[in-house]
Amino acid sequence: MEFKQLEAFVKVVELKSFSKAAEEIYVSQPSISAYINLLEKELQITLLNRSTRVISPTDAGKVFYDYSKNILALKNKSVVSLRNFETNTSGKIKIIASSVPAQYILPKTIADFHKRYPNIKIHMVQKDTAGVIKGILSQEAEIGFVGSKLDNEKCTFKHFMSEKLVVIAPNMDQFNYLKEFNAEELFYSNYFISREKGSGTREQYENYFREINIDIKKIIECACFDNTQSIINAVSSGLGISIVSEYAAKLYIDLGLVVPLQLNLTTQTRHFHYVFKKNFIKSHLVELFIKFLADSKS
Repeated sequence: MEFKQLEAFVKVVELKSFSKAAEEIYVSQPSISAYINLLEKELQITLLNRSTRVISPTDAGKVFYDYSKNILALKNKSVVSLRNFETNTSGKIKIIASSVPAQYILPKTIADFHKRYPNIKIHMVQKDTAGVIKGILSQEAEIGFVGSKLDNEKCTFKHFMSEKLVVIAPNMDQFNYLKEFNAEELFYSNYFISREKGSGTREQYENYFREINIDIKKIIECACFDNTQSIINAVSSGLGISIVSEYAAKLYIDLGLVVPLQLNLTTQTRHFHYVFKKNFIKSHLVELFIKFLADSKS
């Protein structure tokens, strides 16, 4: 049984004519007859009285007409609902993000997004980069944001912005920010505050150390924190130096609570990516958020 057959039957009953029904739904009259015959054959009952000059439904046809109308109405309603669903701007988006995107980048983006789409609620959870990937693969959220592109064939990573990592130190005379520091001397002779393993920032600065031939084993690690904010506070308190996100450190630098250090080598550029599970069909709300990201950066 097909929708076209039901539509043909309903039109014949309503217009009391095979030819008029054919014109109404843009098919030939023989096609209308074929549709009705197939329905009667499948249902094993006569639906139309053809012996009289005016075509009319049989008793069974009257019952089937009501059901057919309801089926076609439900079909049309479902199509309209799905079309509205694709353009609907209300609902919920769940995001998993690593610390820098979660704390310093996405809040403003989400605020701007909310101004345009006030009926879309954002629920954001913060994890380290490894936790973000794990959450995406387990479908805890549709989209994640990380500061390090991990080698995972089950995920798709898309770049959306970049920044410079910055070396920060306490605001003390020995760390005059106008001076250019030798990288080896700086990192081997000062206490270093690190991020936890699994952090995108840690992976980035360890790669940077390898690139500039800094022996990680010679660095004197005095503390390890699982978030950027704690590291910056510890640096401003005089605990040691560290490497953090430029976005995260900006306010503290502007207030003079920490100082950015100039190295004799170029610091590393860090790339942020949004990530989703490969071959996973994203909801229209997530697609809307991704488009908003692209538009806001262009």
